[in-house]
Amino acid sequence: MHTMNVILVAVDGSREAGHAFEAALPIAKAQGSQLVITQVINQNAHRPMSNYDSSIIGEAENEARQRLDQYKKQAEEFGVIDVVADIEYGSPKITIPSEVVPKYHVDLIVTGATGLNAVEKLFLGSVSEHLTKNAGCSVMVVRP
Repeated sequence: MHTMNVILVAVDGSREAGHAFEAALPIAKAQGSQLVITQVINQNAHRPMSNYDSSIIGEAENEARQRLDQYKKQAEEFGVIDVVADIEYGSPKITIPSEVVPKYHVDLIVTGATGLNAVEKLFLGSVSEHLTKNAGCSVMVVRP
């Protein structure tokens, strides 16, 4: 079996992302992989609200940091030795394959089948679908 040196799990606060995280843990531990946990904050999704309240983006960053810190702690308690928590900005569909994957030399992306943004999925397709087509590495889509 091909060794997965770097495993990326994309989270967004959804239950599906939690399932993806849980699926990534035993793989990362068994392979001795670095586990990169990333959340991409889509500033465009917050832009209409941030015109009225500039703290919206800051709140999203604080929530993401707390979530990532919690996931990192869980991964380390599970026995994953090398864990990185990463916040990125932009569209998850674009940012993950074009920036995050090359930045960490990712071998495997673990993602939930669906996430928080149902409207974007309706009009543009899901992030997981986009990743399977464009990531340049293996992608594991986790269903609950």
